[in-house]
Amino acid sequence: MPISVPAKDAQEWFQTLRGKWQHCYETNRVLLVLVPIEFPFPDDCILTGEEKERSARYRFIRDRRAYELGRFIVRTTLKATTPLEPFAIRDLGKPYINGYPAFNISHSGGLVAVAFARREPLGVDIELIRSDNQSTDLIDAVCHPAERRELAGCSEQERDEMFYRCWTRKEAVLKATGEGLRDDLRSLDVKLSQYQPTIASEALSMALFDVPLRWKGYSCALAVDPGVTAIDVLSPFHFYQLACLEQVHDTEHVI
Repeated sequence: MPISVPAKDAQEWFQTLRGKWQHCYETNRVLLVLVPIEFPFPDDCILTGEEKERSARYRFIRDRRAYELGRFIVRTTLKATTPLEPFAIRDLGKPYINGYPAFNISHSGGLVAVAFARREPLGVDIELIRSDNQSTDLIDAVCHPAERRELAGCSEQERDEMFYRCWTRKEAVLKATGEGLRDDLRSLDVKLSQYQPTIASEALSMALFDVPLRWKGYSCALAVDPGVTAIDVLSPFHFYQLACLEQVHDTEHVI
C-alpha cells in the first residue's frame, strides 16, 4: 500500500491521537488506531535500548516496522514518552505500562492496529485474509462445533471471510484474557451467528465487535468491557464510529 505523506503532516496527525484518546477516555469509548507501516514515523527515537535490540533481531523489515510503529503509537497516544515509559509483561505475557490505561497491539499484512480503553478487558486482532485453502485445513482444528455448523452453510468465498472472523474473534478474546493461543481453540465458541455477542470466561465477560476496515481483504475484531458504549476507529485517512447494536456512523478524513 504505497503512501506518500510528508513527514510534517504525519507528525501532526500523530499528535491528534492524544486528543482523540482523551475524548474516548472521558466518554467510556474504546479508541482503535489503524496505521499502515509505510506511514512516516520517527522509528529511531521512541524505543528503549532493549526494544531496539529486539527490533534488530526481526528478519523482515515489515515485521520490524510493525513492532516499532505499535510502540510508537502507544507511547505517543498515552503521553508515555517523557520519560520513555517501558513496557512490562503480565504473567500470561500481556504487555502493559504501569500506571497507564489499557492497550493492545496487533499487526498483519502491513497494517498495525492498536486499541486503547479505560480498563480491561481489552484485546484486538487483525488478520490479512488469505485465500489459499488454509481456512479449510484449519476449521476442524480450531473451530467449536457451533462454529463449524455456521461455516458449513457458507459458500467457498464466504467461508474464508467467516473463518477469519472466527479466528480474529478468538484471538481478540484470548488476548483480552491474556491467555494467548490456548491448546484447544475448539473449546472457545465466539458465537458466529451473533452480530455483537458477549463472551464469558472464568473470570470476566466481554463484548465482541467485528470491525469493518477501509482496507479490503482484512478481518479485525475487538474484545472489550461490556460497559463500553462505542468504538472510535481512527486512521490517517478515515474516522468512523461503531455504536453498540447500531449502524456505523462514517466520516471520511484525509490528511
